[in-house]
Amino acid sequence: MKVFVNSSFLGMLRHSKTINVVSSRSIKNFGHKRQPVPIITTLWHGFLTFTFIGLVLEWKKIKMLIFGDAFDTPMLQESVESNDNLK
Repeated sequence: MKVFVNSSFLGMLRHSKTINVVSSRSIKNFGHKRQPVPIITTLWHGFLTFTFIGLVLEWKKIKMLIFGDAFDTPMLQESVESNDNLK
């Protein structure tokens, strides 16, 4: 198989500049990188997140799940009954 190439094309190749595309277009450490976030911003966002989550929780139910009926001790019931008797 013979390939015929125009001689003017070969002359153009001989006089053209060789461009090293890889080294001219690559820049060290270029691209999307994480920006450093100050620690105070991280703490503030954490505080706001836990505050808003804490507002919507039903703490009485959570307390009953964790501690059970431990808060319904006889001493607490007696103090409630004594307050009712004072009325």
